[in-house]
Amino acid sequence: MTGQAPGPPARGRAGRLLAWVAMAVVTLATFAALTWPLARHMDDIWVQYAIGDPGTSPAARYQPDMLVGGDHLQNAFIQTVVIDNVRHLRNPYLDLYEGAAGPTPLRTSSLDVPWTPLVALLWPLAGLQAAYNTTLVLSTLATGLAAFGWLRRHTRWPLLAGAGALAYTFTPHHMSQLASHFNGVMWWAFPAALWAFEAAMERHREGRRWLWPALAVAAVAVVVAVSGEYHLSLYLTVLLCYLTAFELASAWLARRPAATAPGAVVAGGVALGVAYVLVVFAYVFRGDLQGGNGDYGEVLKFAPVSALWLVRKGLARLGEGMVYVGWAVVALAAVGLVAAMVGRDRPRTARPYAVLAVPLLFLTLGPAADLGGFRPYRFLAEHVPVVGLQRVPQRLMVLTSLVLVLLAVCALDLAAERLLAVRPRLAPVAAAVLLAGTALLLADYMVARNAVMDNPADNRVVTALRGAGGRAGPILGVPVREQVSATSYVAALSRRRALNAYNQTPAPWLNERMRQLQPISRGRVDPAALEVLRGTGTTQVVVINEPHLYQPGQWRQVVDKLVASGHFRLALTDGPFALLELTGQP
Repeated sequence: MTGQAPGPPARGRAGRLLAWVAMAVVTLATFAALTWPLARHMDDIWVQYAIGDPGTSPAARYQPDMLVGGDHLQNAFIQTVVIDNVRHLRNPYLDLYEGAAGPTPLRTSSLDVPWTPLVALLWPLAGLQAAYNTTLVLSTLATGLAAFGWLRRHTRWPLLAGAGALAYTFTPHHMSQLASHFNGVMWWAFPAALWAFEAAMERHREGRRWLWPALAVAAVAVVVAVSGEYHLSLYLTVLLCYLTAFELASAWLARRPAATAPGAVVAGGVALGVAYVLVVFAYVFRGDLQGGNGDYGEVLKFAPVSALWLVRKGLARLGEGMVYVGWAVVALAAVGLVAAMVGRDRPRTARPYAVLAVPLLFLTLGPAADLGGFRPYRFLAEHVPVVGLQRVPQRLMVLTSLVLVLLAVCALDLAAERLLAVRPRLAPVAAAVLLAGTALLLADYMVARNAVMDNPADNRVVTALRGAGGRAGPILGVPVREQVSATSYVAALSRRRALNAYNQTPAPWLNERMRQLQPISRGRVDPAALEVLRGTGTTQVVVINEPHLYQPGQWRQVVDKLVASGHFRLALTDGPFALLELTGQP
């Protein structure tokens, strides 16, 4: 399927090492630039908001007395849950810190490997948030290096492979996911798996040892499955099955020995990953996954309005629906697709991916690919379960953008080959143009502004909660049902359990509990809420200034109302938190 791209004259081991070091340095420098000022505040919390946002996004109006909730906080929280389970030799899938004092413990399928072990190592040394931010940096570095290694197989020029790797690593969708969702730290897995897959097949064709790269593919498939990220596991499974079938079919048509042995190793890893996902998801969710999965309304909520979102920056919307890659990448990818389908030699090595390009774009755009009353994506969502269970089809950008970048690299490689065959002296000019174009592309990919929220680890309310310990019972975070990740994060920092939960485990009792407690979010206390608090042994309530829900000053009104009810007393206020304690008043 693929062959080793002939490169420039050998530069020796030192030269090859220098290329990798340069790629690492440029990747880290670009990450620092695009996330600035995070590099100066590695122990604080990174959030993003769209350029030009007038203040509609909570992150755009952040002040030190706020805590903006979101998956970025929940990610760090769930890693502390897994770490504690392992340290205490408990079932790693238990979530004992959310939904406290319930009839049954909640569960989680998110083990967040391979990054949770790193957080476990760094957390005692640098603090939770610094440990979490380190995973963002290292996962970005891993993505850049894996993409560089894979693209080197499809171009003779390391500089071009590096440009493509940067374009993939810093695609706006990836950066948006890094600032929020866990799947952002798993993008490295796709170029890594493809790199190892191609190496295994190539070595088999050449009669060399292929086992280690084949095992590497299998290992990546298992790691992605164990991470708990369902979408990425699904994408990688389908991708590897497709590539294995393509390789076997290509061998049969070319009348050469088929790579059945390495294919079997890859299939074994994929099968192991699929089996793990099926077993663990059945155990954790008991066949009833919550959170909007399978609801087509959720698909419409996040989907781009138009396919033009792919190429027009002014239409790009920050968040899960971000699909912007720009006209330059799309135009070059179109040229590369034609070259891969009809060309020979090196462009032909990208043919399996060229075949995927159009289907990937269709599946990524989702409802944006509709043509009037013709709605093919909705038909698939309603009749193909693996499509229907995707709440956010745009997460497929992890693969779609990789294929587009590969085809763009193939187009540039072909153009450079023909240009330099006629005018070899233009090589320095071509390199300068490529560097300038890459810099312009990365500048174009700056679709968001960054903010860093103060780390509340040493906040006096958090310190008081931590000092009281588990003997004081669970805590209730307010808001009660919205943006519960803020409460989860407080629970992680204070090592306390919370009545609230941001968890997809089927738990009807939890929904009923939260319904009864919900009035507290508005500063109203009724007998049902008091009964839940006393029945669960909850004496401490943390009111959080969460700007998704509370307008400026509104959270303090909630605090005042709760205190005025006579059922709570104000124990402490610091930053975005107010600590209330339940009184003995009936």
